[in-house]
Amino acid sequence: MKITSLFLSVALFLVLANCNAQTFEVPANYQLNEATDYAKYEKDMIAAAKWLLETPFNEQTVKRQEVSAFVLRWVNGSPTVNVEINETLLDFNKKNEGMLVLYMAASARFVLENNYSKDMRAKHRAAIGDMITAYKSGNGIKKDKKMDKLIKMQEEGRLDEWLDTNLKINPHK
Repeated sequence: MKITSLFLSVALFLVLANCNAQTFEVPANYQLNEATDYAKYEKDMIAAAKWLLETPFNEQTVKRQEVSAFVLRWVNGSPTVNVEINETLLDFNKKNEGMLVLYMAASARFVLENNYSKDMRAKHRAAIGDMITAYKSGNGIKKDKKMDKLIKMQEEGRLDEWLDTNLKINPHK
């Protein structure tokens, strides 16, 4: 009886957690004018990142644009979260528009969920991981040889090598 009750509790939690991400709404009339404004929307930023990851790229396109606009505005002005991008990351957006915003959202989410972590390697690993998850889902995703190469390097345990070469992440930081 206890096992059944525990199982039902866990199942209900997972369903509610998934529903929460799928039902994310951009905050109405959000204001991002001062440094203190960004802290008010940190939970929304995390939820937006999860929504972008879990929602197929070819579904809810209008909402995806709204969520992406919120993410970009939040990330570009945040006084506590830095998201670094370069040409290599821009390349992933060529075949699958939305990959760069997903990367930025995932980077911000990592920092916020990890007590404002300054661990650049872990942040980039997490963001790359979300890109790979979205790509592997195949939902609204176009084939991308560069992403396939990145996935292969991850599977071979060589993701750090890719980060060092392509994102210039210093392994000693």
